[in-house]
Amino acid sequence: MLADNIVLMKKQFPQIYQRVKNWEESKEETLFNIEKARDGNDTLRYHEKDQAVYIHSKYNPIREAETIIDKLEKEEEITNETLVVFYGLGLGYHVEEFVKRYPDVSFLVIEPIIEVLAIYLNQKRLKRLPLKNLLSIQAENNVAEIYNASIQSKKKNFVICELPIYPKLFKIEYENFLINFINVVKAQRSSLNINYSFKKRWILNSVNNFKVVLKTPNILMCNRESFTDKTAILVSAGPSLDFEIENLKKVKKHGLAYIFSVGTSINTLVHHEIYPHAMCTYDPTENNQLVFKKINELNINSIPMIFGSSVGYEVLEQYKGPKLHTITTQDTVSEYFLSLQNHKLIEKVSDAPSIAVVTFELLAKLGFKRIILVGQNLSFTNRKIYASGVTHRSNDVDGDNFTLHSVESVQGDILETSEALLQMKKQLEETIKKYNVEVINTTVNGAKITGAEFTPFSNLFDEILNKKNVEENEINIQCDVLYDKNELKNKLKTFKSEYSDYQKQIFEIKQVLMRLNKVHDVNNSNTLLNLLNQSIKEMETNDFFKVISLPINRVEYDILENTANGIRNEKNVKVKIKKILEPTEVFIDLLLSEMKLNDNIISVLSNVIEGYIRE
Repeated sequence: MLADNIVLMKKQFPQIYQRVKNWEESKEETLFNIEKARDGNDTLRYHEKDQAVYIHSKYNPIREAETIIDKLEKEEEITNETLVVFYGLGLGYHVEEFVKRYPDVSFLVIEPIIEVLAIYLNQKRLKRLPLKNLLSIQAENNVAEIYNASIQSKKKNFVICELPIYPKLFKIEYENFLINFINVVKAQRSSLNINYSFKKRWILNSVNNFKVVLKTPNILMCNRESFTDKTAILVSAGPSLDFEIENLKKVKKHGLAYIFSVGTSINTLVHHEIYPHAMCTYDPTENNQLVFKKINELNINSIPMIFGSSVGYEVLEQYKGPKLHTITTQDTVSEYFLSLQNHKLIEKVSDAPSIAVVTFELLAKLGFKRIILVGQNLSFTNRKIYASGVTHRSNDVDGDNFTLHSVESVQGDILETSEALLQMKKQLEETIKKYNVEVINTTVNGAKITGAEFTPFSNLFDEILNKKNVEENEINIQCDVLYDKNELKNKLKTFKSEYSDYQKQIFEIKQVLMRLNKVHDVNNSNTLLNLLNQSIKEMETNDFFKVISLPINRVEYDILENTANGIRNEKNVKVKIKKILEPTEVFIDLLLSEMKLNDNIISVLSNVIEGYIRE
């Protein structure tokens, strides 16, 4: 390994350095050797048994590299928000060509063959690349590291650039990489995007909804035996819902099963004069109020609303009918303040991007023995997204807005769907696996759902939906006082005290950061770094931080935490300070900017809790 590379790899990529060093010392049989290409540049030749293949062109590797990047530019939009993942390094010609054209774009390198990485580090100086943009070098298929790099750099758009020979020559390694990349990185990126979108809404909703939570029954904790061993129909708003209107009218008229609408399907049902036994809502966004606009305009206030405690607060303010709640796992406010008078644990429903998944879990926990899925298309039927009666959203599939995918239908055909719907399908299937509940999918022309056998709705009336199963008012559950008022009073007192401590902690951390920006002496630097670390640890144990500030700023905190983990073994104090200062300052400045919001949160919670205790 070149001397420059030894120093750099030890400092920035110590684990990869050790891997390469171990390989060099192992004296394993080499499968690659360097040869001269016709244009005079080095090329790399792979040989095993009777096979001999060039990793780069044996004629002109520079021109080949230009062609690779030309192709990348035609297929992908490269911006400063892009993170390019180079799969296959070889001698790095294509990477050098890329950074020449895009000196400010972040990238990382995955070289699945450790011998090739060793050859590169023996031949090329890493300093030739813009190291400020090189987020990581990985040996083998470490997809988790790609996500960590994306978190630290805040990049959202992943682009893969393969060395052309690698998918053919190292087929198994490449296929494993793609599977892991799609499953892990897409899932993580989806979570990241959700966090960015919903982070403040989740907390603001939990605070604003707390008054309603305290005054309404918790459906999972009150009289749930009413639903044991009964049948529930979970109605979603897919296009196939239109086929089942008459069947649902029959079910409702004769009380054959409980009907629960999820999300926007309430509009289709009301459009056809079907009032479900309950309508379920969870979406924390401001736009969720549009789902119930028609209900409110028609002055419909007889349908019980089951809401997740972090639902968009506007929905609860506007709907005047009966309400029941369930605590969601994202609701840190209820988690902190609420305890039951009987000291049992409060059961919650897990957060998920789809209200159908959340409601399925709720119904399973309520004790229903059978759940029938209606309108759960998870695909596009005749290029439509929703059933009739949905007017607040576009109902047409626009190829410019959706990347279309294929999925198997309940009839065995191939349907079009989107990435988001595929993710919902996967989550629903995983949730079905968790519960011992019979699940029937009646969605004509819908996607096949593992764990939910397809049966046409009309076939259910002979054996399953053949007798009255519902008492009309069972959803209108009433509870005596459920939550412990003494515990609420004590928690509020503690929370106010913790908030006072939190304010002091933030200002103290800011002072340490300002001193670190000016320090030059190594001993003082170490002292201040230790003080910074200790101060942050104290803040992390603060109740106000854990309940309010951390959930609001989860993404920025993850960036800070990943950076801190990445420099844990850094020996150079100046390098350590430089790397830790920026994400820490960004995070602390965010916390400081929210102090007025925090004051309002304390005021609202105080008024709500004190009013509830007085009642």
